[in-house]
Amino acid sequence: MQRWHLTAGLAGLAVVGALLAPRLTGRIAPQPPDPPPAEPQVVPPVAVVAIPTEAEGHLIVQARLDRNAVLRGQPQERFLAITISAPDDIGEHFRRPVDIGVVMDASGSMAARGKIDYAKSAAKLLATSMETRDVYSLVTFSDDATVIVPATAVSDAYPIHHAVDGIREGGGTNLYAGLDKGAGEVRRSLDDQSVGRIVLLSDGNANVGVTDPSALGRYVSSLASQGVTVSTVGLGLDYNEDLLARLADLGGGTYDFVDDPRELTAVFSDELERSASVVARGTRVTIDLPEGVRGMEVIGWDATPTETGWTVWMGDVYAGDARKIIARVQVTGTQQDLMPVASISARYNDIVDGRAAASSTTATATTTTEVARVEASLDKKTAVEAVRAWGNEFLVQSTRAYTDGDVEEAKKLAGQSRDILDEAATEFDNDTLRGDAANTRQQIGVYGSYAPASAEGRRAVKATKEFYNEQSREIIE
Repeated sequence: MQRWHLTAGLAGLAVVGALLAPRLTGRIAPQPPDPPPAEPQVVPPVAVVAIPTEAEGHLIVQARLDRNAVLRGQPQERFLAITISAPDDIGEHFRRPVDIGVVMDASGSMAARGKIDYAKSAAKLLATSMETRDVYSLVTFSDDATVIVPATAVSDAYPIHHAVDGIREGGGTNLYAGLDKGAGEVRRSLDDQSVGRIVLLSDGNANVGVTDPSALGRYVSSLASQGVTVSTVGLGLDYNEDLLARLADLGGGTYDFVDDPRELTAVFSDELERSASVVARGTRVTIDLPEGVRGMEVIGWDATPTETGWTVWMGDVYAGDARKIIARVQVTGTQQDLMPVASISARYNDIVDGRAAASSTTATATTTTEVARVEASLDKKTAVEAVRAWGNEFLVQSTRAYTDGDVEEAKKLAGQSRDILDEAATEFDNDTLRGDAANTRQQIGVYGSYAPASAEGRRAVKATKEFYNEQSREIIE
């Protein structure tokens, strides 16, 4: 599938000085899964199950520092890289039935560029690709929401195709009504043995019914707590990418930007493949920092601050999937030769074993009085991953300034990202960072050539934000 992206990956930062990571104003992302809104009424979330730490599951949790030595008695910044992964092959066939509800925008704007026709084709192909144990439903929304295909076991796709062919576009964008009705269909047939998923497709801004992003976020969070994951697909240039990306984060699913409606078929196929290979559901990562370690920020994820660190909501993890969390911490070396820097645990529902499970690890650092030993403790791969994610924080901030019409500020922030990436690429002799630096220069060119409201400007912003969302979490091979 060819998606519209900047040429290669975006990038990271060089470590400033031998001992200290580069500095950026600390930022904690908004809180993930909140309680559901009072209005409109939502189904209460299921009770939280206490997960015993001795119940080891299939997820693998690892943690590393960009430098694994620190000077005693001196505060130093470090990047903490956490990896949550699931094996490709667990030695048995573990595919669970999937219960997928397509929630499709059918507002008037979907008529442009044949978007509704491509969406219908993708929805039909999805039904054809599902197995007989799977359940399919489809809801459209415009001024209100309509059930086109009630939750149906996929034994024969022809009746589904016939129903989809009858979809007609027109009206506004009542996104909440679509989500609510779609969730009702998924919940009707969802059980402990199946994986529930909503795939929300929209090409516009929510402008009818519940439009408050916080209320929509709380509602999606409540669905995730009930085992219904929400993935989102933004089509074209007129939707709110920040809202759809956040709904996917809070819903524990994925977010895709699709510029060309012909790509919808590939996106829906990817979503089915991911849904069928879920290893862990409802994954929540806790990062606890001991005395002597101060948390500064988590990059690329919605992180909820706690008294001792953060929690990060990750949602579903798939077979062969590997996610990273990059955090900046300030470490003051103790008098002990080895000090703990962070305790990390992932708690989730293990689909393979059908039980609640947990996986954990601890990151440690050696303490020393020798500067040379600290310099020699560089973990180059971890440093590149961390610096890349952090550097792209400047770039995504630049897109926000650009969208707000402050082109000069956008250029300044992107310039900082470019300089940091160039320095890091040289220091670490890394081609990924070189490519990222080149992409940042390309973005600066967009800022200088096109108005923020132009099609080119909006396309660049959406592509950059989607890529930032992906690369800040992916592992560099």
